[in-house]
Amino acid sequence: MVRQLPAAVADSVRDEARRFLDSRPDLTAADLAQYTTLAESTVRNFITGSCPGGHEVCQEIDRVVRQARAGDILQPGGGARAVVLAEDSATRVRRVARQGQFYQTQTVRRIAEVIDYCVEHAAIGVVTADFGVGKTEAVRAWRRAHPRRQSIVFEFDEFSSTNKVDFVRVLADILGLDSAVGSQNGGLVFRKVCSRLRELGPVLIFDQCETVRPRVLQIIRQIWDHTREDGVSVVMLAAPILLQRLMANRMADLGALTSRVGVWAPLSGITRNEMAAILKEEKIADVEEAAFDLWYKAVNGSMRRLMRSIDLVKAKHAGKPITERAIVGVAGHLWGMSIRGEVA
Repeated sequence: MVRQLPAAVADSVRDEARRFLDSRPDLTAADLAQYTTLAESTVRNFITGSCPGGHEVCQEIDRVVRQARAGDILQPGGGARAVVLAEDSATRVRRVARQGQFYQTQTVRRIAEVIDYCVEHAAIGVVTADFGVGKTEAVRAWRRAHPRRQSIVFEFDEFSSTNKVDFVRVLADILGLDSAVGSQNGGLVFRKVCSRLRELGPVLIFDQCETVRPRVLQIIRQIWDHTREDGVSVVMLAAPILLQRLMANRMADLGALTSRVGVWAPLSGITRNEMAAILKEEKIADVEEAAFDLWYKAVNGSMRRLMRSIDLVKAKHAGKPITERAIVGVAGHLWGMSIRGEVA
């Protein structure tokens, strides 16, 4: 007879596996299963909630997720030379420092590590995480901490993400170069941009890369090819879907970019321990255990969601115990979400 674990323990393992797969859209339950003693169907059914979790199932899935997060197995791109950085959800957190409207979480530190690695090795780094986890704020914090380091932040929009000439022209404007109008001059502007970058040797940080078309990603790769020997590095920030595109697409330009990535950071945002520490810093202590679980699921790793929900909880429930009903109300008010809780 298979010994079953308490539902709370199995759900915790299941939630971590789901969060990991959400952060790595290039992987499926089948990829995890090949590193376990379990059948693929068992892993898939456990993650989807179709089967309960016995000791062996939970132990195996917990182990393989931890190994994958650490980069020991299932590295993005499959490149042996690539470095993989990810959060450790089991890390004990005593205190989390606040800066403005965000906290210095493990995600923030990982992004800083990616930038530092790219600067040191003139490499390409890719950071993928859902919206709101703090990617943009993490970059701002890194730039404040390194005021003497040349860095350029480029945030893609609907035009620069789809048109390679518009992209190089906007980059030229940021660098203080004259950019000739007309698609026939795109090559000239590109070469001017590369020349200026070789002089400066900056780290180029591209944000919202999940919106970028392959032909523009090709230009980013070519810029790096032309300037890396002069110390130019590239960091790409994106939603997890970019990782899926880079891993699954067989187009030559995306393959060329993927093969050049030196460090990957598939991140999933705030961990349970970090959220508990943040609530403590915010003087929110009287939270029912079931309410905390529901709150954590609603936040879904997003620093932005957490901070907005904290403000609303303080405004509407100051001095009161935080119940599941309160969290359901907060989720509905802020995000129009309908979340399930054990509400009488």
